[in-house]
Amino acid sequence: MTEGSQTVLLVSDRPLFHEIGYAFPDEVTVSFAGDALEAMQLMSDTTPSVVVMDIRTGNAGGFGLSREMAANERLREIPRFVLLERRQDSWLAQQAGASSYRVMPITDDQIVEEALLLASKAVVTH
Repeated sequence: MTEGSQTVLLVSDRPLFHEIGYAFPDEVTVSFAGDALEAMQLMSDTTPSVVVMDIRTGNAGGFGLSREMAANERLREIPRFVLLERRQDSWLAQQAGASSYRVMPITDDQIVEEALLLASKAVVTH
């Protein structure tokens, strides 16, 4: 990974979620995980600039993934953008330590804009 490059990890078990990857600029590296376990496995090898996650993905969902990341010293500073199915779930996102959250439906362009904004504000310490 080159200095200043941005990487995005998209986490969802929804097949349409993969289409969001095409909305990112070419210079952004986008990876996909189908659930929290797969996302944590991917992050054992790489550190994304931002993680965009569906709150209801797989068994642990975005809520569990965000909490796992918060508990992990290496991953806790990575911004977490959580996509919610309903406004009432906003407290779940807050409890999980989400950096940002939005209620779906949301356009691909809005997801890209928020993810890149969070990635640009991230301060990664080594």
